[in-house]
Amino acid sequence: KKILLAISALSAALFSTAANADISVGGSMKAVYVDAEGNADAHIGGAISFSMSTTTDGGVSISAGGSISNDNDATGNNTTSTGLTSLTFGFANGSITVADDVAVPNGTGLVGELVAHADSNRVTHTNDVAINVDDGSGISGTTTLGDMTVSATHFYDGGHASSVSDGTISGSGISITMPIGDMSLTASSAETDEAGVNYASTGAALTMTAGNGSLGLGFESTSNDATGAATEGEAYSATYSTTVGSASVAIGYTGFDAGAAGNTSSKTDVTLSQSIGGGASVFAEMSSLTGAGAAAPTNTTSETVIAIGTSVSF
Repeated sequence: KKILLAISALSAALFSTAANADISVGGSMKAVYVDAEGNADAHIGGAISFSMSTTTDGGVSISAGGSISNDNDATGNNTTSTGLTSLTFGFANGSITVADDVAVPNGTGLVGELVAHADSNRVTHTNDVAINVDDGSGISGTTTLGDMTVSATHFYDGGHASSVSDGTISGSGISITMPIGDMSLTASSAETDEAGVNYASTGAALTMTAGNGSLGLGFESTSNDATGAATEGEAYSATYSTTVGSASVAIGYTGFDAGAAGNTSSKTDVTLSQSIGGGASVFAEMSSLTGAGAAAPTNTTSETVIAIGTSVSF
C-alpha cells in the first residue's frame, strides 16, 4: 500500500510560482530460512521506498526515488540508504534516465534462473555464461516503435563514480522486445571494455502460453577476451510457470557450456508462492547446481539449497 502526499500547498506558500509534485511511500519485509544441507542461515530484511515525481508545463514527467533498506537476501544487519542517484525524464513515447547505476542487458536468455534466496551458500559456479561488469554511471533510454519496445544503455564509469571522461570501465547495450503472434520475443546485445579487456553478451528469450501456464525458452552467448575465458560459452534455458489452486509454481532449467572443452554444468530452480492476504505471502525455493562447472561442496557450501520464508508488502 502506498501513501500519497500532495505538497503543492507548501510549494505555493514558499515560491511565487506554485509547483506540484507527488511523493509516494511503500514498504516491504522478508523473513527467510535458508538451508544448504545443514549450513542454515536466516535472511531478515526489507526496505522503505520513496518515489517522487512531477510534470513540467510541457508535459514531461520527472521522477526520482530512494530507500532505507536492509538486504533481504543476505545475513546480518547491513542497513543502508540507497537511491537519489538517478533522474528519469518521461515523454509521450519513452523515457531517458541519467544515473549512477544503469546496466547493459546481461543474462536475457537465462530465463530458468528463478531463485532469490536459495543460491546462498551454494557451491561456486565456475562456468557461468556472463560478462564481468555490466553496470555503472551512465544513461539509458526506452522508446516504442509500433508494437516494438527498444531500450538502450551506455555506462561510462563502471566504478559508479560518475567520471564521464576518466572512467576505465565502460559498456553499451541494446534490447528489443516485440510480439510474434501470441508469443513475445526479447533479444539483446551488449559489449563492455574493462581497461582494454573486452566482454560481449548476446541473449534471447521467447515466452508463450502453454497449457494452463507460461513457457519461456532462452539462449545466452558470451565472447570474452582471455581474462574472461572461464565464462565464455553458451547457455540454454527454459522455464514453465503455472498455478496450482491459488498458489504460483515455477520450474526452471539452464544448461551451461563455457570455459574449457567439456566444462558443462546444469542448474535447476523450483519456486512456490502462496498469497495469504493483506499483502503477505509464504514461499519456498530450491536450487541445485551440478556438473564440471560446479565447485566441490565444502563444510559451508552445497550443490542443493532450499529456502522457506514469508514476504510482506505494506
